[in-house]
Amino acid sequence: MNFDEISRVAQTLQQRYEANQNYLYALKNWILDLKPQIQEESFINRLNGEYSILESMEEDDLARATKALKQRENAIKKIVSDYNVWVNQQNQSRSTSNSSVTNSRQNSNTGETLLTEGVKKFNENDFISAIRNFSKYLEQDKNNTDVLFYRALSKSNINDNYGAIEDYEKIIRLKSNYPLRVAKIATVYNNKAYALVKLGKIQEALPFVETALEMDKSEWFIWDTRGEIHYELGNYKESISDLTKAIKIEENEHSYYLRGMAQIKIGLNKMGCIDLSKAGQLGNDKAYEEIEKYCNN
Repeated sequence: MNFDEISRVAQTLQQRYEANQNYLYALKNWILDLKPQIQEESFINRLNGEYSILESMEEDDLARATKALKQRENAIKKIVSDYNVWVNQQNQSRSTSNSSVTNSRQNSNTGETLLTEGVKKFNENDFISAIRNFSKYLEQDKNNTDVLFYRALSKSNINDNYGAIEDYEKIIRLKSNYPLRVAKIATVYNNKAYALVKLGKIQEALPFVETALEMDKSEWFIWDTRGEIHYELGNYKESISDLTKAIKIEENEHSYYLRGMAQIKIGLNKMGCIDLSKAGQLGNDKAYEEIEKYCNN
């Protein structure tokens, strides 16, 4: 092979490696999103097994791992399918056993149906329908912090930030008597902070993310939230420090994008442009707009 042919092969392998690396990260994030929604330990254990396999694959030659990654995706889909079958069986069993009970028990069945439908709509990104189902469920069980959390997430996804904040505040008030199971309470404080950021209430958001970090320093998105707050306040060095911690925990396009912009703000254009390129590679389209502005002169 001549030099040009060798170069093309190397470029092709590099492109495959980067595509498969993104594929692997997407599968890992998918598992992390699925686990809080599953309440049966056997299915959680199966997801944990898939996550461990994906972690071990990070050390492999990802350029040649397309088939193996597709197998892992199919395995995750099979777990989700099996879990849905199990949920339906459980619901059918409850429906059968409750056919002759009192009206209050029938109301309970209605609540389970609303909850199941709400989670289904949430997973389908039909957030308005999800909010309706969760709200109807909460008429029967108003202090269910797990359902409040799902409703808050649904509201955030349609930019109903005031509504999300109201639900997060209620979870915080109820946390000792009605413990949250689907997420950490630190995540609630973080999410409230981020909703305030989206409303432009930057100073007001800072104490809540500080509380979140006092509770839990292991989640990348909490460091990312404080990094964004510092960026909006013009504290670029503090922002870079927090975003670096977020990236060390988990590489993500948002932290790379913000860190790149913060570095450019303090004159570190080369480093900033490298981060923006990484952000774009991970899926942040806005990063390429900033590259055009700051990195091609």
